[in-house]
Amino acid sequence: MEILPSEYQHIDLSRNEKIFVRNIMSNDQYGYLLLDTNPAMLPNESMHTLVCSDGVLFLKFFEGFEDATQYGIIMPMMMSGLYSQTSNVITSKLLSNKALIDKKGKLKFSINILYVFPALKREEVAGAGDESLREFTKNRCLFKEDLQLVRTGLHDLETSFLAQPVTEVSTESFEINNENINSILQRIAPEYVTIRVSSIADQETKAGADNELLVVTENDAAVKAFRLDAEQINIVNKIRKGDQLILACAGSGKSVLLIAKCFKAATMNPDKQFLITCYNNNLYSLYTWFIDRAGLRAKNVTCLTFHTLCKTLLLRNGYHAAHGDFDGWVNSAIHRLNAGQIKERYYGIFIDEVQQFEPEWYKFCFNLLENKTNDDHLFVICGDKTQKLANLQRHGRAPWNAGEGYPSYRGGNKNIRIERNYRNCIEINEYINRYVSNAKQYLLNINQSMELDPDEFLRGKSVFHGEGVKIKHLLDRSNQGEARMVAESIRQIHDEYGIPYDEIAVIMFNKSYRKRFVGWNSKSYNLETPLMALLKQEDIPFCTMYGTDESWGARYGDDGGVRFISFQSTLGLDFRAAIVCGLIPLGEYNGTRNPNWEQIKDDEEKFQEMLKHAEDDIRFLYVACTRAKEILHIILPETRETSVYVRMLEDAE
Repeated sequence: MEILPSEYQHIDLSRNEKIFVRNIMSNDQYGYLLLDTNPAMLPNESMHTLVCSDGVLFLKFFEGFEDATQYGIIMPMMMSGLYSQTSNVITSKLLSNKALIDKKGKLKFSINILYVFPALKREEVAGAGDESLREFTKNRCLFKEDLQLVRTGLHDLETSFLAQPVTEVSTESFEINNENINSILQRIAPEYVTIRVSSIADQETKAGADNELLVVTENDAAVKAFRLDAEQINIVNKIRKGDQLILACAGSGKSVLLIAKCFKAATMNPDKQFLITCYNNNLYSLYTWFIDRAGLRAKNVTCLTFHTLCKTLLLRNGYHAAHGDFDGWVNSAIHRLNAGQIKERYYGIFIDEVQQFEPEWYKFCFNLLENKTNDDHLFVICGDKTQKLANLQRHGRAPWNAGEGYPSYRGGNKNIRIERNYRNCIEINEYINRYVSNAKQYLLNINQSMELDPDEFLRGKSVFHGEGVKIKHLLDRSNQGEARMVAESIRQIHDEYGIPYDEIAVIMFNKSYRKRFVGWNSKSYNLETPLMALLKQEDIPFCTMYGTDESWGARYGDDGGVRFISFQSTLGLDFRAAIVCGLIPLGEYNGTRNPNWEQIKDDEEKFQEMLKHAEDDIRFLYVACTRAKEILHIILPETRETSVYVRMLEDAE
């Protein structure tokens, strides 16, 4: 039996609850005890959830209930009020998941909601009230003597109470195990799972209580749930009230942890409003997809890109926001908030990609808190640990170095560093480490006085194996030739490795470039058009995650097949497989493809400018390659003699 979170010492548990947890831990049967959950999302409520192979028990402790004479007076009101509401919400959530019900719409496993009275004996209240209360006391309550059985007779106790479920149960045989438990957790504790688009869309997937697309079975699926590991769950539960900064390497799961904590806080505080904001539109669409599947958008969690947040607040408060005037939205919103003309406030605000924020944006978000002058709020900011950010932080110019009246993120658990890489498989992670090493050495060879931060391109330790990296050299150096090679990779990844199209990304540095390149057998560069035509011809679905002249970009989770995405818009996203391509223009515009640095050094201003461009291009490649979880294909259109970037990528093999 496992406890989640495993580091639960900071959770406010009573003496009897602590004894209960210790006794649960002494059992070696399969199961999980989830502490301090609020599956019904009721204000000021919390329960412990016991998941075993036969069903789920939800336990609400009444520690201070010691007067047996009051039981018959208070409990009828509890039964018709809190208990009934809790039962209805939890049942509705579980029944709305197609994976958990039979063809008749009945739940496949038993659930019961138990009120726990550690200070009362069953015999003291067994005769209280009418017949309905006596039945409730018998089938829905645990007492002092029952708790004493947890250590040695847990299975019998579970069997007894699961035999009296709160909703009708299917006659089909069903055992809760590691193959299906994540679908259950996604409904009752969404903060402990992350979800991804699955391989097969199911036309019969039904809308649930919140009209979301639901987690269903692995072979009949629209969405799949994956449980966070123990370390991630402990980090989620370490994010306490007040202010917190999370800085970590690419692939560390920062975004997953950020939204998991938001889900935890939102379910425990259903009467409060929470905001998630970020810079990147694709990351926004990913967050929105998560929120919808947890059923929280219609309740108390809002996600907006920062610019859209400013526009939305202006419009809600009756002020003009001109179409496309992004800077105008920001300046006006800041002015209106400072003048007390924006009324919206949030109990919790979560900022991702904080390294992309200007200090004034950061201040604006902090000032949207409803309790900013004390710690009765949640303000969590999250970003990549990069050299640029380290330099800004060292000189007091990081976005969060806002001065007096704003958080300092010093001491306690206010600053979290994550060392593990949950995104990239070991093989891809090791390849990227070698690429980073090559890139750093290249930069040092150019400028030996350059100070390289050891945390530049911070890499965590990967935890799983995958197919790894495949370098593909383009022989037919033309638009059609590169399109055929990318299509070949898509077919191989899908057909040989079973990766669904929705989990394959084609990440292009440039989809087109209006210039003819020496040795390129097309008048100008254009990968996008012939690739789209080829995929249409082969009936391979695809969508663009960037806007075109014809349509808006797709959102994460849309049923669109292979994702076309640019280097600049991949931040925060990951895919099971990625094909990095469109590299022929890399370094062409800024002259860094294969420069003569000795000649350039004669002009110091130009030298520093080009050095910065080279660093940026190296970082672009780094970000693109780190999007792949299991499989990474890189299409090289040039040779090591004509491109320094090709040389770095080849030498990393």
